[in-house]
Amino acid sequence: MQTKKEHVREQIAAAAKEVFLRKGFMKTAMHDIAKGAGVGVSNIYNYFEGKDDLFRYIVTPLIVEMESMVREHHNVRYHEQFQRYACDGSDEMMMEHIQKYIKLIGNHQDELKLIMYKAQGSSLENFIDDYTDECTRQVVAFMEEYKKQHPQTGMVRTQFTYHIHTVWMFSFMSEIIKHRLTPAEIEKTVEDYVQFEFIGWRNIMNH
Repeated sequence: MQTKKEHVREQIAAAAKEVFLRKGFMKTAMHDIAKGAGVGVSNIYNYFEGKDDLFRYIVTPLIVEMESMVREHHNVRYHEQFQRYACDGSDEMMMEHIQKYIKLIGNHQDELKLIMYKAQGSSLENFIDDYTDECTRQVVAFMEEYKKQHPQTGMVRTQFTYHIHTVWMFSFMSEIIKHRLTPAEIEKTVEDYVQFEFIGWRNIMNH
């Protein structure tokens, strides 16, 4: 019985994703989702509180992964790896970033489309701005702590640079999605982007 319920839940979610991608959150009606899922509108409410709950359910795997990236890359435990990159030329951190970007874009293109282009009217319509602000806050805190431990390290001259850095990330992913790159093209593009980005940060930190 539980298996059947989970099947119906995922059936509804799959239908909702398709409609959200086509129409956007605001223009999607519950009867559109019900029709796509082959269930009654009232049956949807046995699984989800409403349209917004459905939207959040669909994009949650992406959000969890993005929030995990922020925590992993901007905490004090990351200092040692950061130091090896900045001063010793180790590419360990850069390669890790490349793999995480490839995984994020490869596994969540539909969810990225929903968050970036189709979320207006939902509780997540400001997710990109909120994520950018939180990422900027954590980067600033990370760099300030790192500077205390390594006072000789160079830093950017304004915190707004960190903000722009996160904005670029979303612009980069948006262009990849809009141009429908193949997996091989995505991998090469991500490698170029991350290498270009990291070389710039290394240059700043060593001056």
